[in-house]
Amino acid sequence: MNLKRRSFLLLSLAGAGTLLSDRLWAQVTPDRSHQPVIDTPILAEDGTSVPVQVSVDHPMDPDHYIKQIEVVLDADPVPAKGVYRFTPDNGRASVAFQMRSGVGGTLKAIVECSRHGKFVGAKEVRVVEGGCTTAPDRIAKDRLGHPMLRVGKVARLGEIVEVRAKVNHNSYTGLVLQGGKIVRERPEFFVKQMRVYLDQQLVSDFQLTSAVSANPLFRFPLRANRPALLRVVFVNNEGQTWETSQPIQPGA
Repeated sequence: MNLKRRSFLLLSLAGAGTLLSDRLWAQVTPDRSHQPVIDTPILAEDGTSVPVQVSVDHPMDPDHYIKQIEVVLDADPVPAKGVYRFTPDNGRASVAFQMRSGVGGTLKAIVECSRHGKFVGAKEVRVVEGGCTTAPDRIAKDRLGHPMLRVGKVARLGEIVEVRAKVNHNSYTGLVLQGGKIVRERPEFFVKQMRVYLDQQLVSDFQLTSAVSANPLFRFPLRANRPALLRVVFVNNEGQTWETSQPIQPGA
């Protein structure tokens, strides 16, 4: 009797251990819906303007969606390439922009799911050196701003369309190469934030750095759930603000 009972307990514990192991494995192993797709050129000849697109094929439901994508290139003098925050009103988690890169290396996209935490994707990027220490052409102060907005035609409610938002603005890190070392020559100057609204509701919040290229252009998705005023607000690191807007009229 005791032998049978002991055998039963051992089998039960083994089964529980297997179940626990399976649950832990499911939490730490990313599936396809959490895997970021990184699209960059094999070799970028202009380190001041390297095109990057990151997207995640994941549902954007109110209780289960991709909250943000963080882009990092650790080898660069300015490794942070922005944190791009989304809501279910985006319909899809995706962003395209151009970045500055000094040496290239492993570009990482750190994706955060509202339910399952963070997942990382990576891709090797090769660039011509100097993108983070080369000052771009300067734009006169009176030519800064002038934001532009372009939205694809919205045929019906609930459709996901691509939005393009751009602003005229310098972007330099303030870093230079002197005697084989990277040193700071002047303060940074760049677009620090881009916020996207439908009427007064925040849809996206992009936290940017001086590693985003000059005259930044962003492409991102939007789900047209209702007629609304789409507004995009740019803020630079000196507190200057520019805003542009366009009505969204599904089926119009």
